[in-house]
Amino acid sequence: MKFSYSAVWDDTARMLRDNASLLLAIAGAFLFLPALIVGYALPQPDPEPGRIVGVMIAYFSVNWHWLLLANIVNMIGAIAMLLLLVGAERRTVGSAIVAALSILPFYFVAAILTNILVILGLIALIVPGLYLIGRLAVVGTVIVAENQNPGRAIGRSFMLTKGKGWVVFGLLALVLLAGIIVSWAVTAVLGSVSLLILGDRIGGLLVIIFDALTSALLSTIIVVLCAAIYRRLAGSGERPVN
Repeated sequence: MKFSYSAVWDDTARMLRDNASLLLAIAGAFLFLPALIVGYALPQPDPEPGRIVGVMIAYFSVNWHWLLLANIVNMIGAIAMLLLLVGAERRTVGSAIVAALSILPFYFVAAILTNILVILGLIALIVPGLYLIGRLAVVGTVIVAENQNPGRAIGRSFMLTKGKGWVVFGLLALVLLAGIIVSWAVTAVLGSVSLLILGDRIGGLLVIIFDALTSALLSTIIVVLCAAIYRRLAGSGERPVN
C-alpha cells in the first residue's frame, strides 16, 4: 500500500476525533498529571550559557528516579491508547489500562533497545540515527497490536518500514516540529499574560499547567500518529487480527 502523508494524517485525525473522550481521559491521568507534577516539583534549572550540559547532567543525576517513574506512567498511558486504537479487542478505558500493565515490561525493554540504537546512530554522524527513528517508529505499536516481544517487534518494524525509513521520519519530524512550535507559542503567549496579570506565584503555576497541557496533547497526537503509520504500513485500516 502506498504511504501517503495525507492518508496517514487523515487516519490520525479520524482516530483522534472518534476516540476523543477515551484518549483525553487517559492523557489526562497518564500524560498531563505526571508532566504537571514534574514541572511543579522538579523544575528544570535555567543555567547560564556555557554551563547548560553540566547543569542538566546534575539535574538528571539527582532526579533520575522520579523522571523514570514519570516516564513509566507515560508509557502505561501510551500503551492503553494503542490498545484502544489497534488492539485486537474492543476495550473500555479501565480494561485498556489494566491490560497495559501486563504489556509494560515488553514495551519498556523495547523503548530501551530502540533508544540505544538511535543514540548509537546519532553518534555515528547523526544521519543514521535520524534514519533509525523512521525505521523504529512503530516498534511500540507492533508490541501492542501483534503481541510481539521486543526483539521480534524491532524486526517487524524494520520489515514494515523497509524502503520508507526517511518518509516515516519526515512525517514524524513535520508533526513534532509543528507541535513544538504551536506548544511553545501558546505557552509563551498565555504564560506571559498570566505572569503579567497574576504575578510570579499564580502566573508561574499557570505557565507550568499550560506547558504540561500542551506536552500531553502533543504526546497524544504522536501516539495516534504512530498507530496510523502502523495501520498504513501493515496494509489495513482495521484492527489487526492476532
